[in-house]
Amino acid sequence: MFQSKHFFLQAHAVSNQGKVRSNNEDNFFADGQCNPDPQKGGNVTVEKVKLRSHVFAVCDGMGGESYGEVASEIGVKTLLEHYPELKKARGEKLEQAVNQYATAVNNRICKMIAERKCGNSGTTLAMLCFQESYAYPFYIGDSRIYLYDGFDLYALTKDQTLANEMLLQDVYTPEQAEMSYDRNKLIHFMGEDKSRKGLRATAQEAIPLKRGMRFLLCSDGLSDMCSDLTLYEILSEPELNHAQALVDLALEAGGTDNVTVIVIDIL
Repeated sequence: MFQSKHFFLQAHAVSNQGKVRSNNEDNFFADGQCNPDPQKGGNVTVEKVKLRSHVFAVCDGMGGESYGEVASEIGVKTLLEHYPELKKARGEKLEQAVNQYATAVNNRICKMIAERKCGNSGTTLAMLCFQESYAYPFYIGDSRIYLYDGFDLYALTKDQTLANEMLLQDVYTPEQAEMSYDRNKLIHFMGEDKSRKGLRATAQEAIPLKRGMRFLLCSDGLSDMCSDLTLYEILSEPELNHAQALVDLALEAGGTDNVTVIVIDIL
């Protein structure tokens, strides 16, 4: 295995309100930088840096719910506060730190709901924590994380939606789940824990890093517009601003939702 001193990281984050929505309920966090213009869209570049400890995340405010843009903003602003702790946490303490962050976001969203009397609100989370020679994926909801390893594309998350739950219970076939309106109904999100007992993110196994790996974090504004095959075709292209190219494809396909993408390269 290569030592971490041989690894470098660079990333591009792009967000766009799309062609239909009047505002942008998505937001992102790119290793200490938040979206500079979350209401309309924006982009951030993390230039090539030596890989040590880094955190990236996409938050998608619940479409159709009250103050979804506020919920996703709470997600990234709270992450900025927890960023130092997440960077230094190791092993089981990293998962604990992520859950402490998710609980803090959940509680702030619940407080906002009570103050504004808006009935319901929430945000998803797709997060990648990098520590030396490993990547640690965490997620809540249906924002996704993919890995392109130079040969194949792998989904590192499973949409936490009613459609997928019905699929697991053999109520839906894969085709029915894909076409059902339930595929947009979240069963887990930050803001769901109204009793404030504590919210847990789904943690995936740590991924040993190799040079040439490319990670994608995205809101469903991309995954609903582009197939996994299309994602693979773009991510496998060399010498490309992959994040902007993917956002452009989602817009060309209709841009019916806000779309947010972060692409991270291991060099």
